Amino acid sequence: MCAVSMIMDHYGDKWRDRLPNTMPYEQVPQTPQQPWSPEDIARIFQSPVPAITKDEIEEFRRLLERAREYDRRNNEPECELESKKAAVLAIAKQLGVEISFL
Repeated sequence: MCAVSMIMDHYGDKWRDRLPNTMPYEQVPQTPQQPWSPEDIARIFQSPVPAITKDEIEEFRRLLERAREYDRRNNEPECELESKKAAVLAIAKQLGVEISFL
């Protein structure tokens, strides 16, 4: 595996965990002692999504630059898979972040 591919895997996995849960019923606690209020329902079914920070994006960019240089020196230029690029871009888009350096 080339270094760029490894970096993309890492950030893809890291950011994928921040996507909103599409199956909120898995988070429903046991039946409460009293009826649920609208606030309780909102709290249970709408978990906040941590944003990708500008520092994380900058770190990702710097690591990719270093990994690309490493891959060039080791005769693996442009070895990253388009599917991995697409996956990272899709995750970032779902989280509302634009990544222009892939």
